[in-house]
Amino acid sequence: MLTCPMCGDAVAAEDFFCEHCGHGLRSTGHGAHPAGGAGATGPADGMRRRAPADHSELRVGRAAGVSDRGLRHEYNEDAMAVRVVGAAADAAAGPAATVAAVVCDGVSTSPRPEAAAGTAAQSGCAALTERLEGGADTAAALGAAVRRADHDVAALAPSAAAAPACTFLAAAVPPRGPLGVGWVGDSRAYWVSASARSAPSAQLTSDDSWSAAMVAMSLLSPEEAARSPRAHALTAWLGADYGGTAGRVATFDPGGAGSLVLCSDGLWNLVPDPVELAALVRGGGPDPLAAARSCVRFALERGGHDNVTVVVVTVPGGTAQGVAP
Repeated sequence: MLTCPMCGDAVAAEDFFCEHCGHGLRSTGHGAHPAGGAGATGPADGMRRRAPADHSELRVGRAAGVSDRGLRHEYNEDAMAVRVVGAAADAAAGPAATVAAVVCDGVSTSPRPEAAAGTAAQSGCAALTERLEGGADTAAALGAAVRRADHDVAALAPSAAAAPACTFLAAAVPPRGPLGVGWVGDSRAYWVSASARSAPSAQLTSDDSWSAAMVAMSLLSPEEAARSPRAHALTAWLGADYGGTAGRVATFDPGGAGSLVLCSDGLWNLVPDPVELAALVRGGGPDPLAAARSCVRFALERGGHDNVTVVVVTVPGGTAQGVAP
């Protein structure tokens, strides 16, 4: 039997990552191995081949997502998860179902960031779905998702000094009425308007980062803060070394048709403005998977300096294409 060297869960020989903890299984010296056996080594030339886990896509109900390693990083340390609330089979869910979606970005300076992101995405999305199915209101369900994800990521750490860490962004998107987002860190949620009767395109989250804190305290202008080498330093994250967080939760009434976009900083670093990002999403076409692919392609064409993950959830009554802004 093959086991993951990090969590001990059973894995298959062809797996590129552990589905339980998210640990990559094909890096040199840390591959899946028989219980009690030695780890597998990488290619003899030291070059890493691009693995299927480096690029993944999903489509669930009226949501779709794309995650890509990018062109500069050795591994994809982002993760995403999407479920349909109350659906026996996510893929067969209709447009009337509420969608639960999560995007996480592993903190590269922490050990096993891909494990943190993978764990947070799966456990957070499961908790969000369970609470919504149990009748919890959106804010309570999102809070529970943050706490579950934080607990499970913290459990990966052998000590606070060796703690995997990640950002966390979750959304509950009903077919009509207010949607909700909950987050820790700097992964972002954007509303993309698709109707003159809808709310204007907007950024729905605020970053837990040094630059955002400096601007919020009126100590620096946004331009000054952005130029600092500390600009992207996180002020909150999931992980045993942070000590627990309740995260932040916000609700938003879209007022009509459009799309909710969840993304890691591999996208928004290149196009932070909500109106410009909305134009990019609409340019991908009405299909959410095509829109997500378009966003990821945009990031890769501009250098692919970071992992990039984009989830697009359409709100019924329109498509990702529509009127500006």
